[in-house]
Amino acid sequence: MHPKDEIEQLKKLINYHNNLYYNLDNPVLSDTQYDELYQKLKALEDAYPQFRTKNSPTQRVGGKASNSFTQVTHAVPMMSLDNSYNANDIRAWHERTAKILQTHSFEMVVEAKIDGVSCSLTYENGQLVQAATRGDGKVGEDITANARTIQSIPHQLAGSVPPGRLEIRGEVYMNKQDLETLNQIQQAKNENTFANTRNAAAGCLRHKNAEVVAKRPLRFFAHSFGTGQIAADSFSGFIDLCKQWGFAVGPARLQTSSIEEVIQFYNQFDTQRSQLPFDVDGLVVKVNAFKDQQLLGTTAKSPRWAMAFKYPAPQATTTLNNVIFSVGRTGIITPVAELEPVSIGGVTISNATLHNFDEIKRLHVRVGDSVIIERAGEVIPKIVKVVEQKGMQDILPPAQCPVCGGHVYKENDEVGYYCVNPSCPAQIRARLLHFASRDAMDIDGLGESVMDQLLDRKFITDFADLYNLNFFHVLNLENFKDKKAQNLLDAIEASKHKPLSKLLFALGIGFVGEKTAEILADRFRTLDALQAATLEELQSIREIGETVSQSVYDFFRDVRVCEQIERLRQAGLNFTQPKKELSGNVLAGKTIVFTGELQTLKRTEAERLAKQYGGYASGSVSKKTSFVVAGENAGTKLQKARELGIPVMSEDEFLKMIGQDKTESLL
Repeated sequence: MHPKDEIEQLKKLINYHNNLYYNLDNPVLSDTQYDELYQKLKALEDAYPQFRTKNSPTQRVGGKASNSFTQVTHAVPMMSLDNSYNANDIRAWHERTAKILQTHSFEMVVEAKIDGVSCSLTYENGQLVQAATRGDGKVGEDITANARTIQSIPHQLAGSVPPGRLEIRGEVYMNKQDLETLNQIQQAKNENTFANTRNAAAGCLRHKNAEVVAKRPLRFFAHSFGTGQIAADSFSGFIDLCKQWGFAVGPARLQTSSIEEVIQFYNQFDTQRSQLPFDVDGLVVKVNAFKDQQLLGTTAKSPRWAMAFKYPAPQATTTLNNVIFSVGRTGIITPVAELEPVSIGGVTISNATLHNFDEIKRLHVRVGDSVIIERAGEVIPKIVKVVEQKGMQDILPPAQCPVCGGHVYKENDEVGYYCVNPSCPAQIRARLLHFASRDAMDIDGLGESVMDQLLDRKFITDFADLYNLNFFHVLNLENFKDKKAQNLLDAIEASKHKPLSKLLFALGIGFVGEKTAEILADRFRTLDALQAATLEELQSIREIGETVSQSVYDFFRDVRVCEQIERLRQAGLNFTQPKKELSGNVLAGKTIVFTGELQTLKRTEAERLAKQYGGYASGSVSKKTSFVVAGENAGTKLQKARELGIPVMSEDEFLKMIGQDKTESLL
């Protein structure tokens, strides 16, 4: 046999046994037999390196240490799921879904919700070419080298005719026993341990040395896809394909048209999940048929066709020892509970949020009380109930800012108390941390400890001061040597080139989150144009209401803001938004509604195309709708369009309008 053919045969055989061992828990070879196959392949590749490929099983350990991860823009956003913790919410979701689909007999699939880290895998002609984190849902980080080390991620899809391009999405996770073993190793090396399996998976996946990641026991479950031509018309069919391609899929599978059966399954599985080798924090309920999913569409953040049915957050009982007041970047004062330390889910909790003073009244909580705390969403600790009233000390709003001693103000119709001093050190610190955060200017290495040192040494007092830092400043910080100092300065320099949308979010304008910042940046293109915008111009933007418009308008008329922006300009920051790659502008100013079962496009892709060509995709029909694109079985939206006299076109007509035929559309 020719060496190349023998190598290919061995690769297929080893991949087959990897799938049996890591994904199906059904090995048929002993470790010795497997090692013999592996060593034979390695010897052949060493003898004939021209036939060694990056997707060979021998190449799972590789990659040099990296200082950073490059960004990856997801072709289709990786959306989050709406959460529910009780049966009534799930029934309400089912009722809303039935109303849109105009039937209660649609099929659902239920699967276990693995407590891991989202990951996207892109394959071209069956070969793994890229892996990325979820990031903010739109932009993630390239972790291809790390993903290649995970044994349950196939480098080459099984099957004779793999899709030309396919993006598989799933969860990277770690088994509970593997975490215990890993922590023992970390302790022996006097290194940090991991609090839980999710934190361990996240930390390992973003390690900058793939050789280290290869030694970590990470695993992968496939649960969805982003783009690709899938030879299935339902989610259950897609899962069957995943198994054929060599992916592990989650346990706890139920296919039913009864929401009551879903709830019964949820209750039964609660007693079983603790016996699983990995952590499961709930179930995911999905509408099975892809055509129904397309009809249901998405909201701005979540698909309407799926719901996470989560189990109650872990709880513990402890004592409320004291309450301190935290001051945020907007001046809002938040009561924070200091607790007798207690362990929840392997994490020691000593602080919890009390949200606001209305919440304190609702709970009737006092200092000294015995309270129940939980990790909401299994992340943020909060007090949920008073078990025993032992305390005598009421928790009252502060008369003065606990940090600067400034005046405290409360709007009559709001629950929050605010420090009105914009020069309050706590506000300055919080604003700077927000400015440097990952979703804003993404200045890697500028965390709380470093920020506190810079402020204490009076090296900085505002955003612009960050860009005046030099090597001497940074080298004087604790634990900083030449390389670490240069890395921080490089990160600050790199932030100058962020798009306008990131800068707008970083500035901390009231009511302006990431999405609104992007809308403003896309609309005005430059910071100068946005600063000069009238209130009427801002209010004319479809996605922005009066409150946001007024906040933006007032922000840019603050003398202190204008002075700081000028300093940022002098520092060389980018004040423009790059133009999106548009193939045309034929839909400029038009509002389009998609309804019914589209044959070529998924609903999210149709809406993306509308935006790409200058239009706006709306979820409802009104007098402002320019036209409706109707697929098969279109319902009330089509009827309303006809009643209002709004033009209706087919999917083919829409594709022709934007200059695409069916073969060009993304599936």
